[in-house]
Amino acid sequence: MKKVDNKKPIFFFAGICLIALYLIYVTLSVTYAGIDVKKTEDDQWKITAVDQIGWAEKRKVEPDDIVLEVNHQPPEFYSSIKKYGVIGKLDQLKVLRDGEVLEYKVQEPLNYNTLLYHTVIPFLVFTVLFVLSVYIYYKKNNEKLSLYLIALLLAVGLGYLSAGASARTDYIGRFMNGFSLLCVPVLFLHFYYQYFARYNIKLIQGRLLLFLYIINLTTVLLDTISMFVFIGGVYSIIRNLQLMLFSLEMLLGLFLLLYYYFRFRKTIHKPIFQNTIFSIIISFFPFIFLTVLPSTIFGVELLPPSVTAAFLIFLPIFFFYLVMTNRIFDIDFINSRLRYYSLVSLLLTTIIVGLFVFFVNLTWIQWARLMIIIYVSMVVFFYLEEKLNLRPLLFRDKFNFQMSIDRFAKDLSKIVKREELDLRLVEEIRDVLPVNSVSLLTYRKKDGFVKLENGDYEFPIQLIKSFLHYKQAELKTSDSFFVDQGICYVISERQESIRLLWIDQKINYTPFNQDEQRWLKTLSHYTSMVYENFLLIEGVTEELKQSMHQQQDTPAWMLRLLFNLSEKERSRLASDLHDSALQEQLVWYRKIDEFIEDKSFPVHYTPHLEQIREGLLGVVQQIRETCTLLRPPFLKETGVVEALTYLIHRHQGREQFEITFTSSHFTANLGDDQSLTIYRIVQELINNASKHSKASKVTLDLKSEGELVILNYEDDGVGFQNDPANQSSKSMGLAGIKQRVNSMQGSMEMFSSGDGVEIAILLRADLRMKNFFEVM
Repeated sequence: MKKVDNKKPIFFFAGICLIALYLIYVTLSVTYAGIDVKKTEDDQWKITAVDQIGWAEKRKVEPDDIVLEVNHQPPEFYSSIKKYGVIGKLDQLKVLRDGEVLEYKVQEPLNYNTLLYHTVIPFLVFTVLFVLSVYIYYKKNNEKLSLYLIALLLAVGLGYLSAGASARTDYIGRFMNGFSLLCVPVLFLHFYYQYFARYNIKLIQGRLLLFLYIINLTTVLLDTISMFVFIGGVYSIIRNLQLMLFSLEMLLGLFLLLYYYFRFRKTIHKPIFQNTIFSIIISFFPFIFLTVLPSTIFGVELLPPSVTAAFLIFLPIFFFYLVMTNRIFDIDFINSRLRYYSLVSLLLTTIIVGLFVFFVNLTWIQWARLMIIIYVSMVVFFYLEEKLNLRPLLFRDKFNFQMSIDRFAKDLSKIVKREELDLRLVEEIRDVLPVNSVSLLTYRKKDGFVKLENGDYEFPIQLIKSFLHYKQAELKTSDSFFVDQGICYVISERQESIRLLWIDQKINYTPFNQDEQRWLKTLSHYTSMVYENFLLIEGVTEELKQSMHQQQDTPAWMLRLLFNLSEKERSRLASDLHDSALQEQLVWYRKIDEFIEDKSFPVHYTPHLEQIREGLLGVVQQIRETCTLLRPPFLKETGVVEALTYLIHRHQGREQFEITFTSSHFTANLGDDQSLTIYRIVQELINNASKHSKASKVTLDLKSEGELVILNYEDDGVGFQNDPANQSSKSMGLAGIKQRVNSMQGSMEMFSSGDGVEIAILLRADLRMKNFFEVM
């Protein structure tokens, strides 16, 4: 863990803990009455609302009761009634109902509901957010973004925890609740302002952000003043202003995210906007649709705000995950799963509640709450069941199909023959499933002949032949069909035959269940892939045998494979020479140079050292020359024309003949293999001219015409006779050139007289060769 020398964070977090402890103390020691009152026209204080989780609901205090006394004093002199229109700290209450005076005394300040919703749940939420804040600070305290996230986490935690103390009209609780409430939206905006600044996206103007800070802090200041300076009706105005600012600023954040989502939906930034919008919906949907809207429209809350407000924790936790891991959720996958689970859960909830109707008599609000609880529980259960994979932990399968697939896949890497593959497949099925027989069959399409390749002899040959006779055109690899209580899988489908896996019925006569069928299909699919590779290798081998037997030219793909192997070996050798031998020579060259420069070294050794130094310099140049020949410099980076220009310039300085190279009509875009082929051909042509032509002038012209690349060579040398076999070394050079041309499926024409040689080479510029092998 990173050690922090500064003690200020310790005092800061300690102060937050002290505030939290004070707020908890208030909720435990002060009775929450849960009574809203309003002054009537005849100067009486009438109860307008009773909170269902408060003390008044438990003692059957009802709306429309007239308050006569609060804590043994008239209601008009009670401070919380005058300022806030609620009854705060309560010890005694006297009310008038239907002409009867009722007096209540608080015996215990707590009840189960207030303990749960005002203390336990808020404390748990605050604890989680506080621990996350401390963790972030000690892991990433050098990042400005992390500090904004810590402030947001603590604002949400304190805002939730202070709600209970605020409801009891405690001054510190009221201040912390209002302050935290207005900090959350502006810190939310500021966090994303900093986050998207990394990607040069300006989510919101800095001046607007500063303006929001000023407005919110001014509102908090007015709220604080109103606690101590009573002005009739001001508090309700300020409280409504706080709620309005909170709502508008959160809507502003959502609007900005939606705007930039549509703006960047085709870029790499789309997922982060998706995740944020999703987290906002999850955080605020329960509070808005299960508490606020039902309360506004029907005058009743489906779920208490203390419960739905707990969902707000999802938003800061998402930010925590984003900052600490620098990753986001796979929102498309989550959405697809949630849609499916939501639909299934809705159907099951409807069925369950429909059954309850016949046995239980509830009010409509109780039915709504029951449906919400069942529905949400099912969605969460289905999601966690898949996420945690609970089924194998709770109920172990008799046959572990996943282990079987892993074992079979591992063994496939060791199999080199088709017969071994057949035997291994049959053994695996016999080991796992209790079946009567397993057979691997080949069905010949031409005459309907069925041949047993491996396994048991007991299989329904006539039924299989009859089915394939009519359905063979519709079958594809890995398809399955049922025949005579058993099941058949298509392993491979060729032009002349079909490879089949037949599994007879199980010994206990039960049908194949879905898990068993999925397992068999997976084994068949794996076998099919390996089988197809075997067929491909066999086809390649057969083609080579026929080529050698009929003394035909080597296939183009084989030539290309061999040249690729050769080039990779050349490249490896060039790297080894450059990194080892060349560097060693340079080290010794510098050491000898130091001896020569050393004045204390005997002078009579200097000529010998200079001679050795010149020899080393020659070796260095020769190694560099060899590396250049083995690996064309900058061919991929600059293109074939620049590489050929460099090659010809290097040869020009040491050859006895003049070399002219033109490429003004070359515009083709060649692949790496084609460029290297042309480079090697020109290299070999120049070497041949140097060794055999005795020419005074060599001309090379590279051009492209449509889809063709044309290389023309001409020299004024001695040429060669019509039978090139008489000149073996020269013939070997030309044969190598021809093989390179054939490897790219090109053509080569040669003409020679006593006055020189002309060679024309044609290649296709748009050729894309099929890779039969990946050469490593």
